[in-house]
Amino acid sequence: MLAKTLLKLIAFKTVTGNYLENEKAIAWIKTQLKTVPVYITDYKKNNFSSLLITTQKTKKPKLWLQAHLDVVDGSEKTFQPKLQNNCIYGRGVFDMKFAIACYLKLFQELGKRLPQYSTGIMITTDEEIGGHNGVKALLSSGYSSDLCILPDGGKNFALEVSAKGVWHLLIESQGKSGHASRPWSGKNSIEELIDFLFIIKKQFPKEPCCTKDHIHDTFNIGKIKGGESTNQIPNYASAMIDIRIASASSKPRLEKIFQAILKNYKGITIKEISFGNNYSIDIKNNYIKAFSKIVYDQLKIKQKFIHSHGSSDARFFLDKGIQTILTRPRGGGHHSENEWVDMNSLEQFYIVLKKFVEINMKI
Repeated sequence: MLAKTLLKLIAFKTVTGNYLENEKAIAWIKTQLKTVPVYITDYKKNNFSSLLITTQKTKKPKLWLQAHLDVVDGSEKTFQPKLQNNCIYGRGVFDMKFAIACYLKLFQELGKRLPQYSTGIMITTDEEIGGHNGVKALLSSGYSSDLCILPDGGKNFALEVSAKGVWHLLIESQGKSGHASRPWSGKNSIEELIDFLFIIKKQFPKEPCCTKDHIHDTFNIGKIKGGESTNQIPNYASAMIDIRIASASSKPRLEKIFQAILKNYKGITIKEISFGNNYSIDIKNNYIKAFSKIVYDQLKIKQKFIHSHGSSDARFFLDKGIQTILTRPRGGGHHSENEWVDMNSLEQFYIVLKKFVEINMKI
């Protein structure tokens, strides 16, 4: 059941922004639950579709089972899933269509018993570009819960207890055009941009850093644009940068540093594209302790805790005070040509998920 559903989900080319394909996948998901007693709500913001499936007619079940359907783009072969050596390979299998397959199986198996529970499935289609039209918009419009299970973090049943924030900036450089044979006649926007980026980069630890776990702010230049021809002094250049924030104090500290450096670069401007807080969960929360106990009782795995360098839609739940469980089965290669999940581990994950809901989410 899990393998069949997962293979079908991967075959939908649900790249972020491919609205039609995401809607086709959502329509198919609905058909998988047409025989069970649930309430289905469609939600859309800025053309990004979301799907809410609840066991009660409410926007506030005890538990949201959350997952994103959208994936990053890849070669055609990544959307042609394969089962090999008891692993499934394909785009989005680990990030994070395996979770949707588990949720569907859970609701199908609970069947007529579903009204006994207070649980909902929340599926969104914009996580890979920030989640602002999906989870953030839904929570801002009144959807809530006591707890969220979001298997977009953690590793091999280890629980993700904290994650860095993400800060995306657009750096723009304005110069003055001229002929390349007369560099003194213009102002090279690319040179100014590169010089500025070099100084900014020096504000961050040099990699590989001194700490093994890299719990510090990081800086990456992801994209640079500028210039029109080799023999012209460029009058405009830009760069997209990705900063990962290790603590709440990092952003205001870095903003002060950037503003001080900007005083020496009159042609440079900085625009914030997006920002997501760093976050941490409360490992003493009763639901989280109950989940960890089930992992041990069912799998004999003692709970381990890890930190993430990435981010997820968990930050929106935690911003609203909703504790979030971030763990997942054995798998890897997300955003690569060899993304995979181990089916034995996935079956174990499903067992834990079902047991947790049956014990803790009854009305």
